[in-house]
Amino acid sequence: MTNLIWVVLLVLVPLVHGALDSKGKRFIITFMENKILNNTDYKPEIFITTASTNLVHVNVTSPKSQHPQINAQFTVTRGIVHRVVVDQDFRLNQTELSTKGILISADEEVVVYGVNRELWSDDGYLALPTDVLGKEYYTVSYSPSYYYCEFAVIGVHNHTRVHIKLPNHPNITVHFRGHVYHENQWINVTINRFSTLEINSVGDLTGTHIISSKPVGVISGNKKTIVGHGKSRDHLTEMLLPVQAWGKNFATVPIPDRHVGDNFRFVASKDNTHVSVSGVIDGKPFTDNFVIQHAGGYVQKHYSSKLYSHVNSDQPMAVYQFSVTQTSHTDQADPSLITIPPIEQYAADYTFTTPQYSQGQYHNYFMFVVDSNQTAGLILDGKSLPQSQTYVHIPGTNLAAGYVNITAGTHSVSHLNPNTVIGGILFGKAGLESYGFPVGLLTQPVNSGCQAKAMTPGDEVDNDCDGEVDEEDCDGKDNDSDGKIDEDCSGAPLIVIGRK
Repeated sequence: MTNLIWVVLLVLVPLVHGALDSKGKRFIITFMENKILNNTDYKPEIFITTASTNLVHVNVTSPKSQHPQINAQFTVTRGIVHRVVVDQDFRLNQTELSTKGILISADEEVVVYGVNRELWSDDGYLALPTDVLGKEYYTVSYSPSYYYCEFAVIGVHNHTRVHIKLPNHPNITVHFRGHVYHENQWINVTINRFSTLEINSVGDLTGTHIISSKPVGVISGNKKTIVGHGKSRDHLTEMLLPVQAWGKNFATVPIPDRHVGDNFRFVASKDNTHVSVSGVIDGKPFTDNFVIQHAGGYVQKHYSSKLYSHVNSDQPMAVYQFSVTQTSHTDQADPSLITIPPIEQYAADYTFTTPQYSQGQYHNYFMFVVDSNQTAGLILDGKSLPQSQTYVHIPGTNLAAGYVNITAGTHSVSHLNPNTVIGGILFGKAGLESYGFPVGLLTQPVNSGCQAKAMTPGDEVDNDCDGEVDEEDCDGKDNDSDGKIDEDCSGAPLIVIGRK
């Protein structure tokens, strides 16, 4: 098989040493609902590895859950991956507020992946450490949902106020604590550390706006769904980047060895976001231009399995790639949800590991992007890529992208030039199953700049640049103790469900 490398007029951002990224010492994660088949309930899994050559001591615990309980201690070092099997009762169920947060702590930086596996229904996500989480998110799912769209909010700090605005899509019905919520309505709740709030709905939840008083984690996707026109279904899950880490430039690589194309969702953080897609299909130029009208809105596109592209927007956005349902036994793969890392968030090196297939092993691929003048310096597992690697150029770009087949297990990728950054995605496929997620990325707050603005109650803007959104209650009082009254308020007294 010939491996393609794609070449994308952009200058890659040099790595900022000491920058915030997806490696860390502390994580709090959870698992969303998945579909159980044949009364055989597979257990979720956590995969942990490190780039360190030292022995790294790791603890995995369930601080707020005693029955069942997680209490695992082990060590990892470079080239070693440890798998923690999690009791099925830690998986969230429909719409629920619980305390199923799983704490992972280490004495040096580690990389963590959550894999939510059932029979013929599997996907995984790159976990983000707690120190890079944010206070604003827009969710992503796929529709039609088949079963449910879903997302989960993870508490990292006590007394965190979370405000969830459901998107303007039909058939949204959320039952929570005796209330029924529909499109465009707010769900307000206070959560604590290790709290886990899952929301699900048959209607499309893409573009649900989550704002919180303190950083939270958010996981999003589908219980199990069809993507495209086949018959088989799969679980979708990703841990989302906060809006402050969204970018304006992306490079896309098609799912390897497929011919049915890929689906993409482009989600905007601001109104009237203009998007340009430019690339090549079998050497022929390809362009597509469109506008996303509203913050939280999205445009969905189906592109060729031979398209390598550069995506540019005038406002920060998120780009998600969906592998589509297999249509025959000769095209073994299934739906998965992949966050496309912004070029602004590429890092210089990664250590990653492949999950396990429910029926054996996946066929695994490492999909990557790098400066086209620096391809010779790529190092995978301590070795240069083979000279037989071929390249496909895209007019007006200076990136190279492609994929290589990799074996099951732990891998590392870096560059001889430590200032050359790389974008990387791990994808695996098998009969009726697949998974996909970025192998790592920076999480710099590239969109966190704030300029104080005149306030309109409930405008969802940080009007006083204090890092909180609409935190005042519009009641004539100084609710946030900053010496100002109603300078950034919600427009109506908050109705908070749960503890206040």
